[in-house]
Amino acid sequence: MIKMKSMLIVFAILIPLMVGVGLAFSAANPEDCEALKGYVEGLTDEAFGMPVTNVTAAWRTSSSGATFCQVTGWIWPETRFQVTLPTNWNERYINNGGGGWDGSLSVPNSPNAQGYATSSANGGYMSRNWPSGAGTFGLKEPYFSEYYDPALYPTGLGGWYGTVDPKGEGNPYACQKVYDYGIRHLRETPLIAKEIINHYYGSYPQFSYFSGGSNGGKEGMISSQKLYDIYDGFYIGCPLGGMVAVTFRGTWDTLWGAGLAAKADPNCTGFGCASIYSQYKAALHYKSVYDKCDGVDGLVDGLIDDPRKCNFDALTDLPACTAQQEADGTGITSTECFTLAQRQALKEIYAGPHASNGKAWYVGQPLGAEYLAAGFGGGVSSGFGSALSDGMAPGMFANIALDPPAGPNFDITTFDWDKDPKAMQKTTCEQCYDDGSCETFNVHDVLDAITLSPYPAPNMGGLERLYKKGGKIIQHHGWADSLVSAFGGSSQFYESVMKIMGSKRTKGFYKLYMVPGAGHCGGGIGCYPTTGFQALVDWVENNIEPGALIGSRAANVDKNPWYPYWTAARTRPNCPYPEVARWDGLGSIEEASSFMCVPPIEVRIQPELLNLKGRSLFSAYITVPDDYRIKDWNLHDITCEGAPAKFGYARGNGYYAIFSTEDLQNVTPGEEVTLTVKGTFSYDGKLAQIQASDTVRVIK
Repeated sequence: MIKMKSMLIVFAILIPLMVGVGLAFSAANPEDCEALKGYVEGLTDEAFGMPVTNVTAAWRTSSSGATFCQVTGWIWPETRFQVTLPTNWNERYINNGGGGWDGSLSVPNSPNAQGYATSSANGGYMSRNWPSGAGTFGLKEPYFSEYYDPALYPTGLGGWYGTVDPKGEGNPYACQKVYDYGIRHLRETPLIAKEIINHYYGSYPQFSYFSGGSNGGKEGMISSQKLYDIYDGFYIGCPLGGMVAVTFRGTWDTLWGAGLAAKADPNCTGFGCASIYSQYKAALHYKSVYDKCDGVDGLVDGLIDDPRKCNFDALTDLPACTAQQEADGTGITSTECFTLAQRQALKEIYAGPHASNGKAWYVGQPLGAEYLAAGFGGGVSSGFGSALSDGMAPGMFANIALDPPAGPNFDITTFDWDKDPKAMQKTTCEQCYDDGSCETFNVHDVLDAITLSPYPAPNMGGLERLYKKGGKIIQHHGWADSLVSAFGGSSQFYESVMKIMGSKRTKGFYKLYMVPGAGHCGGGIGCYPTTGFQALVDWVENNIEPGALIGSRAANVDKNPWYPYWTAARTRPNCPYPEVARWDGLGSIEEASSFMCVPPIEVRIQPELLNLKGRSLFSAYITVPDDYRIKDWNLHDITCEGAPAKFGYARGNGYYAIFSTEDLQNVTPGEEVTLTVKGTFSYDGKLAQIQASDTVRVIK
């Protein structure tokens, strides 16, 4: 076995790479490409000084005729990486993140079309070397050898570091691989890639970028906090935020969603079996949510603009089955109602993980993912499916995040939602090496870029260092993502960063784009932007601060009568958070030009008790976020339930509008009556219709 000394504790210290001797290549060509093999074999990793092994360097031609050089290699103990070097290099570099749980290396068959040198890795381990199921690579000894036959592992099916087949060792470096999965592969890969780039082209990249979505988005969030020194810009999509965090919510959802996710036909086998939810409940769920929430922003357009603005309660707002349907069981598969158990399950999924006393541990599912779209084989696909069952989530707690790990014996129903959330944030992993030294690290702290909280914040040092370096971030996330809650690593995280760093500083280097109706990393019924990476490049290299990113969706030609049904293609601006797109009230709602990005408004109505008898005045205090001046937006034409404002005045980020109760239209007494205030912003020659609501008590 190899002798080594861990440097994990001092990972933040920059240790120069030991590189092989040789002059830089003057041009991209087959001979110099193939000669890279010997050069890369002379490189060593930063943490242990171990040589890169099993190197390949091949000159390739894509199906379109583009030539490129491609290098692959292994970093101890189980990281495999690739670097793709285009013949026509633009002097820039992108490190691409992975997906899912990683565990494999996708080697491109063509170079980047824009001329970027690119790299990627397998996430620090090879899943084919370990038992099936998420997280088994990180099941530490002695537990791994208790649950599995160590003589069979690692299998070697995914390849290995060095020349000696490690089969029969069991899993002695499980903790190292967990650390490598979380952080180390994200550092070693670009450091080695940049040395290869320099040697091949004769210069280091002028600009370096990270790009990734889903798990790759989480890797971007980790890199922006821990590895800020490597990159100039980060393009982050639909990020998990943290692997422990996202699987924590996924486990909660899987537990509560089991009944709805069960097969509609128990005898169905193979791919494509409909669930009780998709076959019987999805259409009604979709209609119920969108009927209540679509128009909250002032425009009924088949999208929920911001799910936080809609007060939807699954327990009371979904149609309830009758007592007879509950008793005889027919309510379970009724298309016209939800049983009490089904409504309670959906309420819990929206709420997110919490203790028995109601204390929230993490975020829940935003409203909006209930949409239906065309599915496999002409069937129906619901955007909500992943919120009912996440098969990859429980593996985290079976193998890595709980101590001692239960491995294949883990029972999701035994998870203690009062105690285990605290325990898993304290779980550590100790890695010992052949020289007798050992290092211990906290699992949550190396796998999660965000804190485990209903208001997630940075967990790996924050973004202050990236800001001071001059780095930039563009991040995007679909509000209707049911696999990865947009509340976790996106909207609430961004709110936390603004509180820590101030909104002005945050917006000066970090832009977040929330996409209404969009699913996980795209899709859904929203208008996902496709120009974000170029906007990042323009910001980094030319100091062009990005504004709205225009997104589009194709026309819906499917004739199934799903609710709501649309036919037209659509474009829509996606605004930098917290701004939102608002219609001008004049143009087509299918055209981006009919919308303007404006600050969101809140409204508070005083007094909280209104008497409809006689004449009395009440006020609506309309506010925008603190860093805006409402006067700049020229608010006018203000009404409240048909009553025009008598007068009003602006002050700072707020506007006071005064109304008379005698002017209210169609308002009836009640304990909780919602009153909606509407108005128009005028800015730079454009209009935007705005509205917000408050709840008061009304008597007569």
